[in-house]
Amino acid sequence: MLKIIFSFTLLLPLILVSCKKSETKPVDSEFPSAAETKPQYNNTTFGVYKGVIIGSVGTIVLKINNGDAIIKGYLSIDNVKDTLSTTQQVSTGQPILNLNFTGRISSMTLSANADGSNALLSNLIIVGHPNASALLVHENSNQQVLCYGGTFSGDLNGTICFVKVGTPIRSAPVNFLAKVSIDTFFLKGNCIPEIDSSRTHTHYMYDLGNPVRTFSGYPTFSNTNVTGPWVSFFPPTNTTFRGTINCVRTY
Repeated sequence: MLKIIFSFTLLLPLILVSCKKSETKPVDSEFPSAAETKPQYNNTTFGVYKGVIIGSVGTIVLKINNGDAIIKGYLSIDNVKDTLSTTQQVSTGQPILNLNFTGRISSMTLSANADGSNALLSNLIIVGHPNASALLVHENSNQQVLCYGGTFSGDLNGTICFVKVGTPIRSAPVNFLAKVSIDTFFLKGNCIPEIDSSRTHTHYMYDLGNPVRTFSGYPTFSNTNVTGPWVSFFPPTNTTFRGTINCVRTY
């Protein structure tokens, strides 16, 4: 009996270490740890495009001849995933004009300049998510693109997503796409890095103009989330609305 107890005592630390290792999971292990576009495709139409979708909150990743001859799209929205493909081809050094992707529950059209800039998704159709809108950026190998999605709440409620170029906390450019639940239009804008390091927020955000309201705020970015206050001015009634942003990294 003493031998059995002694043996178990020796094994117990090993069991505990084994359990601890199995429970340890790096934060964001499901996301890429570095940029995915290969260096030779920087500033070209080849490589990886990353973006966000609001129609609920979702992400879209398009991989175009990124060291292979594969052109695919990967959509994730409301825990539903879709893989999209195309029969068209893309030529390096040439802009992308109306590259049509089709999947099981979605379809969309990509256009971009010859250097990958001004990427645009149009004709966006997602089953169960009518009138969705997207924000897309071409990634270079030296600047990873991070995607965030979530909600804002307070005097108004809605959904908001960010696309951030670069992993340093106060990197730029940063763009956002948002929709107030009672509005029929989308809010689009930019975030400027805060240059005063003594301030707790990392960026100042502002909209690029819309027919009804202003939308601005002071978001704070980390590698895992975005939080901070927002404010909206409604000119027809001279009303100011306020609240907070709560987003998590989605890619």
